[in-house]
Amino acid sequence: MQKKLQALLLVIAMLLTVCVGYAEGAYKAGTYDVKVDGFGGEMTVSVTFTADKLESVVVGDNSETPGIGTPAIEQLPGAIVDNQSLAVDSLTGATVTSDAIKKAVEEAIAEAGGDVEAWKTAAVDKGPKEAVEETADIIVIGGGGAGLSAAVSAAENGATVILIEKTAALGGNTVRAGGPFNAADPARQANFPAASEAAMATVYALAEEEAKSPEHQAVMDQLKADLEAYEAGEKNYLFDSIALHTLQTYAGGDYLGYFDLIQKMTGEALETTEWMAGNGVVWKDDISTVPGGLWPRTHVPQGSAGGDYIKAGQEKSESLGVKIILNCKGEELIVENDRVVGVKAEMTDGTPVTLNANKAVVIATGGFAANKEMRKQYDPSLNENLGTTNTPAATGDGIFMAQKVGANLVGMEYIQCLPLGDPETGALSGWMGAIGVEYYYQVNKEGLRFMAEDGRRDTMTQALLKQTDSMSYVITDTNSEGADNGLNLWGDDIEDLVAKGRIFRADTIEELAEKVGLDPAVLKATHDQFNAYVAAGEDADFGRSLFGAPIDNAPFYASPRMPTVHHTMGGIEIDLKGHVLDADGNTIPGLYAAGEVTGGIHGANRLGGNALLDIHVFGREAGKNAAAE
Repeated sequence: MQKKLQALLLVIAMLLTVCVGYAEGAYKAGTYDVKVDGFGGEMTVSVTFTADKLESVVVGDNSETPGIGTPAIEQLPGAIVDNQSLAVDSLTGATVTSDAIKKAVEEAIAEAGGDVEAWKTAAVDKGPKEAVEETADIIVIGGGGAGLSAAVSAAENGATVILIEKTAALGGNTVRAGGPFNAADPARQANFPAASEAAMATVYALAEEEAKSPEHQAVMDQLKADLEAYEAGEKNYLFDSIALHTLQTYAGGDYLGYFDLIQKMTGEALETTEWMAGNGVVWKDDISTVPGGLWPRTHVPQGSAGGDYIKAGQEKSESLGVKIILNCKGEELIVENDRVVGVKAEMTDGTPVTLNANKAVVIATGGFAANKEMRKQYDPSLNENLGTTNTPAATGDGIFMAQKVGANLVGMEYIQCLPLGDPETGALSGWMGAIGVEYYYQVNKEGLRFMAEDGRRDTMTQALLKQTDSMSYVITDTNSEGADNGLNLWGDDIEDLVAKGRIFRADTIEELAEKVGLDPAVLKATHDQFNAYVAAGEDADFGRSLFGAPIDNAPFYASPRMPTVHHTMGGIEIDLKGHVLDADGNTIPGLYAAGEVTGGIHGANRLGGNALLDIHVFGREAGKNAAAE
């Protein structure tokens, strides 16, 4: 009898907890405006109570990044109100914004006289668990740039498509990128001045290397022919060619990339920009050199950097009838008669999902830079405390799924860091500087340059790791803000960044040094020497050869930057058509892969601007061939 009484009391207690928001007269009715710090800066949250419950949560002014923080703004307030609870799950990939919204509601609850602790433990309705089963020709796992490209391509080629994404929004790493896309582009490059003699010397050197294979020799011969044609003309424009892009990618990856995959990627680069334009991407006319890109061939979209690709891909996918399911994580590939025929997945609320593929499955789940244990497994030298530019969802899910069905993995030990991470978050955002290295230089805590800023990413990162506290400052000016409406390239509010001390601004280099804590005389000497190298087109200290305009237009900015894990070059082995291969080099029927989840393309080091190229070229290829199964 006593046990039954205890059970009854427990049920009553749980019911009271669930109904915490509906206790009569529990709150001082009204609207409470709370200001909290989100990921992109301060945001205002208006929380309205009746006397009995939470009525509404509305996020007002904010600077959250579209496609990253905004899904939390769109989805979390309603979930808090519907459940009358702060125990609702934060959105994967938008944790900082989610936590900020919860904090604002928590402060409002306290101000309204509510029981904050009860709200934190109030039960949440997780929704139905009845299994869901659907069928399409193609199932795409992952809603970043590679996944959307595959979905669009498959649908264009007549297939029905279902795309699943484990987070609450499309985008993956693509939406976090600055948008750099490499392509040799004669029409655009004809409008840019010729490269310096020092830069051209690196080009001629690539044409005279010892060949690693007959294919390598053939491309070197092509570069020689391209250079001869250039030399025969006026040489008053920027030289580039597919052959140069191919050889820089191959050499930049220490000759470990698969040459046929590299050739496909670079050879179809310009064609892919045109395909993307047809899908809604609007390209700027400018080109530049993204950090680690080695040459001025980087294209960027008109709007919000990498978010432009996602917006265009989503709209095009939906116009073609692609069904997109968010908050749905792929768990296991379904195999029948040695063929992949579908995916077992699970919704965030626990609902099991079975997706049957009439033709094929495309894995496009990204890499594993956000999985510290996996990083350590393949590269024990990596500091576990390093942040990452990647989405928190980049944990290697697709690699695990593919391994279980016999997929071969290649290059897993090659993990790229970038010397441009936010000291607090590891993200690429939160600094001043345009997409190109032409517009800035970096100094250490002593106010001195310590590397060629146009070099390879691994080389630059190693140089930064040797500096005091592994800390640097990007020095730039108003020529390179890349800012529209007071926002930087990533959509951060510039005034907010300055106010919070995340970046520094001053009208003179000496004043900037004082604000940062550097020796003004040292930074001024470094600055003047750098501008002298700009004028000369040659860097006598570190061998930098790519320059833009002098950095001489006040105000000047200094942005603290540290190393951050950026890209995992290894992954699932594929062939030229995107088929997943097993350890014997045979295709796994019904299975394709594209994007950072794959390996073998970039070798030991990826060129900046080649990732967004890779994911779109091979996403398009995988979708087309999957539709033809």
